[in-house]
Amino acid sequence: MEELIPIIKKALEQVDVVLGWAQSPAAGVAVPAFFHTPAEADAAVFDSTCAHNLAVYLPRLADKKVGIVAKGCDARSIAQLIAEGAVKRSGVFVIGASCPGMIDVKKAWRCFGFGKQVCDAAGKVAMEGKTVAREEILLWKCRGCRDPEPVICDVTVGEASSEAPAPPAEPAGIRKRFAAMTVAERRQFWQDQFSRCIRCYACREACPLCVCRDVCTIQAHEPGWAGAAVDSPQSWMAQLIRVNHLAGRCTGCEECERACPVGIPLMLLLEEQNDVVEELFGYRAGGEAKPPFLTFDIKNDTWDEER
Repeated sequence: MEELIPIIKKALEQVDVVLGWAQSPAAGVAVPAFFHTPAEADAAVFDSTCAHNLAVYLPRLADKKVGIVAKGCDARSIAQLIAEGAVKRSGVFVIGASCPGMIDVKKAWRCFGFGKQVCDAAGKVAMEGKTVAREEILLWKCRGCRDPEPVICDVTVGEASSEAPAPPAEPAGIRKRFAAMTVAERRQFWQDQFSRCIRCYACREACPLCVCRDVCTIQAHEPGWAGAAVDSPQSWMAQLIRVNHLAGRCTGCEECERACPVGIPLMLLLEEQNDVVEELFGYRAGGEAKPPFLTFDIKNDTWDEER
């Protein structure tokens, strides 16, 4: 996407830094990059390996005017942060990028080897003669994506898709197996999953809506909701606290699951919670309204979507 570089350079005339991606020679894929000068912007790229949700950096840069390259799901996170007051609209310049769908870099590495340059073209992902169908290593969130175009932007890059949003993807793999489980089986499933949690908090650090890291309840001594032990009960409590704090706020970017070093399917919980919130309140995170649980009136059983 050659037009991205001049757009970033133009944005740097009015912002302190632009958040984007640059190619990593070591990894063979794109990695987050901070561009402070036009010379640095020459390294900017945008391709199907730019999976990171760069909105995670915005609350930590609240004292600066920040430009950010944002895909559809990233833009929903930015809109949510603005709706909650964690980010000021005047403090962010959004470069909306039309998203082609992101590939699962970990699957690509398993197919081709770490550090190999990945080429994504004509429905095939290839490296040094080896190819795989793009659909086979597409990130789950991109299958049936409802928001390929940014909901908020100041300037756009790339051609917007003329196609209607894809229907939700049919459950497959672990999601299909999970949907068929009984309540007891699901309980055992999560006990097994959380027994593998090493409490590294990568899920929290990757989440753009986990904005209270310095005073996170998971690690607080008072009240001591979750202990420091690395075991299933404590990890279960820590994860449920995080999930509940994201009720009506999760934009489904999938960064928590992608960041998890032990492969816990964290989005299973969040997807189900998102579905419940949308069904009960007709609300989906990533718009202008505040989440229902920030405005809910328990006495009248109502929530004020205008607040």
